Amino acid sequence: MKLEFIPLYEVFEKYKGGCPICKIIKDEEKAYCWRLFEDEILKDPEMYVKISKTNFCHYHLELLNNSYDKLGLAIALKANISHKLQQIMEKRKFSKKKRGIETKSKCLVCDYLSERDKYQMHILIDILHADKDFIERHHEGLSKLCFHHLNMLLEVAKDTTPQIEKIIEINKALIEKNISDLEWFITKFDYRFQDEPWYDSKDSIERALKLLKGGYYD
Repeated sequence: MKLEFIPLYEVFEKYKGGCPICKIIKDEEKAYCWRLFEDEILKDPEMYVKISKTNFCHYHLELLNNSYDKLGLAIALKANISHKLQQIMEKRKFSKKKRGIETKSKCLVCDYLSERDKYQMHILIDILHADKDFIERHHEGLSKLCFHHLNMLLEVAKDTTPQIEKIIEINKALIEKNISDLEWFITKFDYRFQDEPWYDSKDSIERALKLLKGGYYD
């Protein structure tokens, strides 16, 4: 087995809570955020410049503030807001006509995770080609792919292979079941059906949110 296959195999074997790809990306997000504030990273001039010039999104600012080393966060914030103040001061020197259009840098963490997302999807496709029994063994995990990763699967795959068709069909059946359960959940709010059983509809909203939100519902 190739070394790069191991993390995905492990997450498909151990994680039962939802989309396995989202789970591995969420774990990589946590590890990357910790590494951002390690001494060797903050002392790396190239990385320090990246941290200073990034526009951390609101989500990752909150995540970093609530979960990670405060000293590292303080150093990163000092670099970031110092750079932004410098930009404001430089902009002040010029008239509106000469300022030009500001090009905003993306969130450093979001950019990293976007690349890792594509990488892991390529790894999954390689596994599907190399391991013909993967779908049978990991039917449950593959049936929980969120919409984001179902779309990415189709975008990254060069061809719609029988394996990918099988994964789409597995998910289509469960998504249609979710739609049907949502319809019954809605129907139950009609007084004429209040004495009818809920069947499988009680968790239909939770399942729909998992489809739409991916791994960030944990």
